[in-house]
Amino acid sequence: MKMIKAFRNERLTYRLELVAQEAIGANDEIFLRETGFRIRELRVLRLIDDTPGTTFAEIAKATGLERSLTSRIIRTLLGDGLIVRENSLQDARVFLLTTTPKGQNIRRIARQLSDRLEVILTDPLSDQELATLDGILDRLGSWITSEEYRTALAID
Repeated sequence: MKMIKAFRNERLTYRLELVAQEAIGANDEIFLRETGFRIRELRVLRLIDDTPGTTFAEIAKATGLERSLTSRIIRTLLGDGLIVRENSLQDARVFLLTTTPKGQNIRRIARQLSDRLEVILTDPLSDQELATLDGILDRLGSWITSEEYRTALAID
């Protein structure tokens, strides 16, 4: 049996992006159907739930999303009653975001769904391969967020 290549380009960043895009694209409609929210919205909800009192700027930085998209997502979550905002006591221009009980429930449902979908995604991998992949991704993540990496990129 002839194997069909999954990628037309061998570059690592291309392959990582394509895998992520395909998985997100395949799962986004499932999350929308089951929770009423898309993956990006649920990621922002999770970040807020994990760090009550977080700010818009912190969410934008953590997600890497454009500020206008982050703002739209936060407005959606506010409008649907999943999060609330209150003014910071230190700076009235800053809003602190926290989840509501409804938001915590949606987050719980999304987590259960995510767990099931990740099992399907990783089905072709053995437990050892999955552990190896997790370790490699952790090391790459630490590397690309390090000063050493930034310094290495600056070298001509």
